[in-house]
Amino acid sequence: MDGQISGRTAADAIISVRHLSKSFGKHEVLKDIDFNVFKGDVTTVIGASGSGKSTLLRCINLLETPSSGQILYHGQDVMGRHVDAAGYRSHVGMVFQSFNLFYNKNVLDNCMVGQIRVLKRSKQQAYEEAIKYLGKVGMLPYMKAKPRQLSGGQKQRVAIARALAMNPEVLLFDEPTSALDPEMVGEVLDVMSALAKEGMTMIVVTHEMAFARQVSTQVVYMNDGVICESGTPDQIFGNPQNDKTKDFLARFLKR
Repeated sequence: MDGQISGRTAADAIISVRHLSKSFGKHEVLKDIDFNVFKGDVTTVIGASGSGKSTLLRCINLLETPSSGQILYHGQDVMGRHVDAAGYRSHVGMVFQSFNLFYNKNVLDNCMVGQIRVLKRSKQQAYEEAIKYLGKVGMLPYMKAKPRQLSGGQKQRVAIARALAMNPEVLLFDEPTSALDPEMVGEVLDVMSALAKEGMTMIVVTHEMAFARQVSTQVVYMNDGVICESGTPDQIFGNPQNDKTKDFLARFLKR
């Protein structure tokens, strides 16, 4: 990749991933990954299971330590020894496929605790932000419920509200619908589509090809730890150039 998208350069990127590699023992999971994310972009990362997509997101969120390369946030390398990882994650939030909610806390408290502990907000300010974003995802009526009382789709919407309440500049989504029953997928994708329309900068690992084609500004196809091809949705879905991309889409879209 040449580090330039629609006339923009890597210097303009919110997040720039440069020559990123990650190994677990002798197994190289990510190999020389390069791409940029610009303000307002929705970058979807597609590919078969085991291609390194989730590991890439975990590296960007500093939940995994890359073996080599750089992750730049507004031009600053976030992999240094003295980086405040919690502070960085307040700017680059993450929504997990398994929700990662506190099951001993109700919905409202789930959306307040990070604001109070990490952002040092007052309880009143944290409450106001939590209420705002629970309303945004349609979960305000459930604010006193415990996660065990919610459906999978409702839990994921709470997880999105919790992430939004931290007022991040970028949101990472790691297969946010993969743990959901099919009838609940739509309610989560609807929330994400609305965020995309509002200009939220997102990196989304997903198997939802129709969603990727509809909301993305950039699609990245990964195979065996390598970015095989990236481009606009029309380029990737309508006229893929790489044979591996063609094979993947031919198999996936026949399902």
